[in-house]
Amino acid sequence: MQTMVKALVHQLDPLLRRAHGVREFTDDPRCLLRVAIGACPRDLVLCDGTQLRRGEPILELHLWNERIPRMPPEGPDLAWGLQFYRQAIASLRLIARWMESHPEARSARALRGETSLIDPMRGLIRDLGFEVFRVEREASGWRWLRYRMDDLYVWMLMQAYNPASLRGKRLHQLERVEFWISRERFLKRYGNAPSSERGRPDSSSV
Repeated sequence: MQTMVKALVHQLDPLLRRAHGVREFTDDPRCLLRVAIGACPRDLVLCDGTQLRRGEPILELHLWNERIPRMPPEGPDLAWGLQFYRQAIASLRLIARWMESHPEARSARALRGETSLIDPMRGLIRDLGFEVFRVEREASGWRWLRYRMDDLYVWMLMQAYNPASLRGKRLHQLERVEFWISRERFLKRYGNAPSSERGRPDSSSV
């Protein structure tokens, strides 16, 4: 089944990335993320006091699934978590450099990502300086159908590229989360700070 799912994902993923404006902003092989210019989906106040209004420009972060470190069959362990963390920091530094020089990204007031949570991902995301919010997916009608299709596609991605992450979990058990960080906080942490300080957990991490 994994072979069939992977073949289908390889057909669908480029089409969906194109439809949502997702781009590869670097050719650095360490990078785990793609980006897209998006709009804030709702009013939101972040932990550093940044007030976001619905429709304001933000930078959307998308996992580059083919580059996520392969998990061992028994699921994520300390070695996997360390490798993911190091590559994630490298990716975020690359994004900070791109944001500081790319005109389209200069107006983005925050960065946002969305993923299906697998242990110990929540802790890793917070250690990287992001706030984590559970995505409320209770709805009816077409919105309910869209959420379920989103969940199915995320399951397909995980099945195609890291099936060990689904060990012991069913589709309906995956927890969908958003992670956010303000532009100012992100660039302070991953931008042109001294190399000894970039990527270091700060006291305001949630």
